[in-house]
Amino acid sequence: MATLSSAGNTAGDETRAQLIEAATTIFLRDGFRAARVKDIAAEAVVRLSAINYHFGGKDGLYLAVLQHHAMLALAHAPIPEARPGVPVEQRFAEFVRAMVYRMLDPASPSRLPPLMIREAVNPTEALDVMFERFTRPLQAVLIGQLREIFGPDASEAVLARAALSVLGQGMVYVVARPLVAKLHPEFYGQEADVATLADHIVAFSWAGVQAVAEAERKKHGKA
Repeated sequence: MATLSSAGNTAGDETRAQLIEAATTIFLRDGFRAARVKDIAAEAVVRLSAINYHFGGKDGLYLAVLQHHAMLALAHAPIPEARPGVPVEQRFAEFVRAMVYRMLDPASPSRLPPLMIREAVNPTEALDVMFERFTRPLQAVLIGQLREIFGPDASEAVLARAALSVLGQGMVYVVARPLVAKLHPEFYGQEADVATLADHIVAFSWAGVQAVAEAERKKHGKA
């Protein structure tokens, strides 16, 4: 038999989940600044006071929504941990493929990509939290792999441009989705399409990284 305490926790968890689900819908529709807490409470079918009680207000709810969807994305397409003896080409491919699936897989329960597009266009204080907790660690993994490929003479600027070029190939399918979908609607909708796109971005990125790394080695007289 559930105790009063456990029953209360269960009810609280359900209310939090309802608010996060409802807030996701409203924040995606209206953006953070235009979203109204009374609309979120009505969508969640809970009292308005529940937002303050569980999240401390609209800002706390918004951050909880972003972190919830970030965790869903990480769980849906995890990056394998570094294993001794695994070639950098394989680790690079696993990283890029995971990023593509996080951004574009229609089977993913996460709505992080469209949420973060809104956040990037109209940043809030939540951006710093998301950057430190999620973006910076991922960037560090990719930069580490690129440093292995480019060698010790590559500058941080060269590595940063390479990393952004790799990640940008997936991001364009999110940011410019309405335009891309008009040009190539077949790029969206099925997991098989995402797999094909992931393979393409992996191959294209690896070839590009190799070409730029070779140019850098020639610049430093090490080709």
